[in-house]
Amino acid sequence: METHINDEFQNLKSELKKLNIEVLKVVKVGNGNMDFHEVFYQSPRYEEVKSVFVHIEKIDELIQQFKDAYQ
Repeated sequence: METHINDEFQNLKSELKKLNIEVLKVVKVGNGNMDFHEVFYQSPRYEEVKSVFVHIEKIDELIQQFKDAYQ
């Protein structure tokens, strides 16, 4: 299952890396019907680790939000 999650989030990880944001881990949350994940990340703006919840189908929107905020 972990490999499946990593495959789906590989684009997110690579896009955020371009913004100097490191994805530390991705954890599935909720039950089997809910396809939400919590993405833990470290950015140069904050010393502490931050996290954001994302629906698997909204990954591209999340990437765009990070680009808007960090470019």
